Amino acid sequence: MDAQSGHLVEAYVDGACIPKNPGGIPVWGFLLLRDNIPIETKGGLAGAESSPRATNNVAEYEAFINALKQIKLLGWDRDKIVVYTDSRIVHNQLKDEWKAGPPLVQWYKKAKVLMDAFPFFELRWIPGNQNRVAHRATRAAYYEVRLSQLMK
Repeated sequence: MDAQSGHLVEAYVDGACIPKNPGGIPVWGFLLLRDNIPIETKGGLAGAESSPRATNNVAEYEAFINALKQIKLLGWDRDKIVVYTDSRIVHNQLKDEWKAGPPLVQWYKKAKVLMDAFPFFELRWIPGNQNRVAHRATRAAYYEVRLSQLMK
Protein backbone atom coordinates (compact mmCIF):
# COMPACT_ATOMS: atom_id res chain seq x y z
CA MET A 1 0.00 0.00 0.00
CA ASP A 2 1.59 3.29 -1.11
CA ALA A 3 0.69 6.70 0.21
CA GLN A 4 -1.07 8.91 -2.30
CA SER A 5 1.46 11.74 -2.01
CA GLY A 6 4.51 9.50 -2.25
CA HIS A 7 6.04 11.15 0.82
CA LEU A 8 7.28 9.38 3.93
CA VAL A 9 6.81 11.03 7.32
CA GLU A 10 8.66 9.54 10.27
CA ALA A 11 8.00 10.54 13.88
CA TYR A 12 10.23 9.56 16.77
CA VAL A 13 8.33 10.00 20.05
CA ASP A 14 9.42 9.88 23.68
CA GLY A 15 8.07 10.68 27.12
CA ALA A 16 9.43 10.77 30.65
CA CYS A 17 8.40 11.61 34.18
CA ILE A 18 11.29 13.46 35.83
CA PRO A 19 12.81 13.27 38.44
CA LYS A 20 10.58 10.49 39.73
CA ASN A 21 8.03 8.16 38.21
CA PRO A 22 5.20 8.43 39.12
CA GLY A 23 4.74 11.86 40.59
CA GLY A 24 7.43 13.87 38.82
CA ILE A 25 7.08 16.26 35.92
CA PRO A 26 5.64 14.40 32.90
CA VAL A 27 7.15 15.69 29.65
CA TRP A 28 7.07 14.58 26.02
CA GLY A 29 9.08 15.20 22.89
CA PHE A 30 9.16 14.24 19.25
CA LEU A 31 11.21 14.54 16.08
CA LEU A 32 9.49 14.74 12.68
CA LEU A 33 11.18 13.91 9.40
CA ARG A 34 9.66 14.09 5.94
CA ASP A 35 11.43 12.22 3.17
CA ASN A 36 14.40 11.81 5.54
CA ILE A 37 14.72 15.58 6.11
CA PRO A 38 14.42 16.72 9.74
CA ILE A 39 11.46 19.11 9.94
CA GLU A 40 10.82 19.78 13.59
CA THR A 41 11.48 18.79 17.17
CA LYS A 42 8.95 19.73 19.78
CA GLY A 43 8.27 18.99 23.42
CA GLY A 44 6.01 19.99 26.25
CA LEU A 45 4.37 19.27 29.56
CA ALA A 46 2.22 16.12 29.49
CA GLY A 47 -0.04 16.86 32.45
CA ALA A 48 -0.27 18.03 36.01
CA GLU A 49 3.03 17.99 37.84
CA SER A 50 3.55 15.96 41.00
CA SER A 51 0.25 14.14 40.59
CA PRO A 52 -0.10 10.36 40.96
CA ARG A 53 -1.41 10.45 37.37
CA ALA A 54 1.92 11.94 36.24
CA THR A 55 3.74 8.92 34.81
CA ASN A 56 6.19 8.20 32.04
CA ASN A 57 3.50 6.11 30.29
CA VAL A 58 1.12 9.09 30.15
CA ALA A 59 4.01 11.20 28.81
CA GLU A 60 4.81 8.55 26.16
CA TYR A 61 1.18 8.61 24.98
CA GLU A 62 1.19 12.42 24.94
CA ALA A 63 4.28 12.38 22.71
CA PHE A 64 2.54 10.01 20.30
CA ILE A 65 -0.69 12.05 20.31
CA ASN A 66 1.08 15.39 19.86
CA ALA A 67 3.22 14.07 17.00
CA LEU A 68 0.13 12.83 15.13
CA LYS A 69 -1.69 16.14 15.73
CA GLN A 70 1.31 18.02 14.30
CA ILE A 71 1.46 15.75 11.24
CA LYS A 72 -2.24 16.41 10.62
CA LEU A 73 -1.78 20.16 11.18
CA LEU A 74 1.00 20.18 8.57
CA GLY A 75 -1.39 18.55 6.09
CA TRP A 76 0.61 15.34 5.76
CA ASP A 77 -2.22 12.96 6.63
CA ARG A 78 -2.15 11.38 3.14
CA ASP A 79 1.57 10.59 3.43
CA LYS A 80 2.91 7.25 4.62
CA ILE A 81 3.33 7.72 8.38
CA VAL A 82 5.77 5.67 10.46
CA VAL A 83 5.95 6.35 14.19
CA TYR A 84 8.86 5.02 16.23
CA THR A 85 8.57 4.59 19.99
CA ASP A 86 10.81 3.05 22.60
CA SER A 87 7.79 2.50 24.88
CA ARG A 88 6.74 -1.14 24.85
CA ILE A 89 3.49 -0.22 26.62
CA VAL A 90 2.43 2.34 23.99
CA HIS A 91 3.56 0.09 21.14
CA ASN A 92 1.93 -3.09 22.41
CA GLN A 93 -1.30 -1.43 23.55
CA LEU A 94 -1.79 0.43 20.27
CA LYS A 95 -1.07 -2.76 18.34
CA ASP A 96 -3.76 -4.41 20.54
CA GLU A 97 -1.27 -6.96 21.87
CA TRP A 98 -1.73 -5.68 25.44
CA LYS A 99 -4.91 -4.32 27.02
CA ALA A 100 -4.89 -0.69 28.17
CA GLY A 101 -5.89 -0.58 31.82
CA PRO A 102 -7.84 2.18 33.60
CA PRO A 103 -4.85 4.49 34.19
CA LEU A 104 -4.10 4.72 30.44
CA VAL A 105 -7.37 3.92 28.69
CA GLN A 106 -8.29 7.56 27.95
CA TRP A 107 -4.90 8.15 26.26
CA TYR A 108 -5.14 4.84 24.43
CA LYS A 109 -8.57 5.78 23.03
CA LYS A 110 -7.41 9.24 21.95
CA ALA A 111 -4.28 7.79 20.31
CA LYS A 112 -6.29 5.08 18.50
CA VAL A 113 -8.72 7.61 17.03
CA LEU A 114 -5.84 9.75 15.74
CA MET A 115 -3.90 6.74 14.47
CA ASP A 116 -6.90 5.28 12.65
CA ALA A 117 -7.48 8.59 10.81
CA PHE A 118 -4.27 8.06 8.82
CA PRO A 119 -4.78 5.74 5.83
CA PHE A 120 -1.08 4.79 5.61
CA PHE A 121 0.14 4.26 9.15
CA GLU A 122 2.74 2.05 10.79
CA LEU A 123 3.92 1.88 14.40
CA ARG A 124 7.35 0.46 15.18
CA TRP A 125 9.14 -0.23 18.46
CA ILE A 126 12.81 0.76 18.63
CA PRO A 127 15.39 0.54 21.41
CA GLY A 128 15.97 3.74 23.39
CA ASN A 129 19.43 4.30 21.91
CA GLN A 130 17.78 4.79 18.48
CA ASN A 131 15.47 7.48 19.88
CA ARG A 132 18.06 10.02 21.06
CA VAL A 133 16.68 13.17 19.39
CA ALA A 134 13.15 12.63 20.75
CA HIS A 135 14.70 11.87 24.14
CA ARG A 136 16.63 15.17 24.02
CA ALA A 137 13.43 17.05 23.06
CA THR A 138 11.77 15.48 26.10
CA ARG A 139 14.65 16.54 28.39
CA ALA A 140 14.55 20.06 26.91
CA ALA A 141 10.82 20.26 27.72
CA TYR A 142 11.62 19.28 31.32
CA TYR A 143 14.24 22.02 31.64
CA GLU A 144 11.86 24.58 30.12
CA VAL A 145 9.24 23.69 32.76
CA ARG A 146 11.83 23.87 35.55
CA LEU A 147 13.12 27.23 34.29
CA SER A 148 9.62 28.68 34.14
CA GLN A 149 9.05 27.52 37.74
CA LEU A 150 12.22 29.26 38.87
CA MET A 151 11.25 32.48 37.11
CA LYS A 152 7.91 32.74 38.96
